[in-house]
Amino acid sequence: MKKLATGAALGIGMLPATAAPAAAEGYVCTGNWYNTAAACEPAWDDWHGGGMSPGHECRRNAVGVYELWVYQL
Repeated sequence: MKKLATGAALGIGMLPATAAPAAAEGYVCTGNWYNTAAACEPAWDDWHGGGMSPGHECRRNAVGVYELWVYQL
């Protein structure tokens, strides 16, 4: 249990470090995680209503999953 709590604390501590550079670029994380980049890309297409647009990124995070990031003006 102690290892789990320590891992959770470290993981939460990593969030601001990974989010800060992305926010400066104009991207925000949707909070949706996918096991592969191949699963992440069609998710944007589904959200967007078809036609891949450049307003998104699938980024691999420290946990090893892909997060869907979208561009916000």
